[in-house]
Amino acid sequence: MKKILLLLMFLCVLILPSFATVIVGNVSITDKVPTEFFGDWKVVSICTKSTNKDYFDTTSIDIWRLTRSGNSIILENPMSGARAQVEVNDIKGNTVKFEKKTYYPDEESLETPILTLQGDNFVGVDKISIKTFNNGKLIKEDYVEYKVKGTRISGIDLSIIFGK
Repeated sequence: MKKILLLLMFLCVLILPSFATVIVGNVSITDKVPTEFFGDWKVVSICTKSTNKDYFDTTSIDIWRLTRSGNSIILENPMSGARAQVEVNDIKGNTVKFEKKTYYPDEESLETPILTLQGDNFVGVDKISIKTFNNGKLIKEDYVEYKVKGTRISGIDLSIIFGK
């Protein structure tokens, strides 16, 4: 009888795991971006630091459209036609740190907006670093930091709610 029980236990150990269903999944950090960030925003930017005042605007007014596409965040400017996929680096409550890297043959840029949602507004900074190269050697680096304030123009992107 003991041998039969041991045999059954041994078979259970070998056979049962093959019947188990393993559920694999992950949660993207973009899923944690507050949905209130998505939609259209009027954004006012005021330069607070710059290494090249001739190159960077001192103030600007833009339209930013934030949408989600799968696990990506898309930032568009319908006024200029610019469109970029941005990474979410960090989220703490209603503060989100985005990052966008761009590489060209002789230039690379890093833009880092850090935005805090406050109802129908957000405030924060937008930091931009541009490195210029010649034959692979860094010849110039420019930096600008803007204080930004966004005011909601339209509600959240409905595709966020309906998952499209």
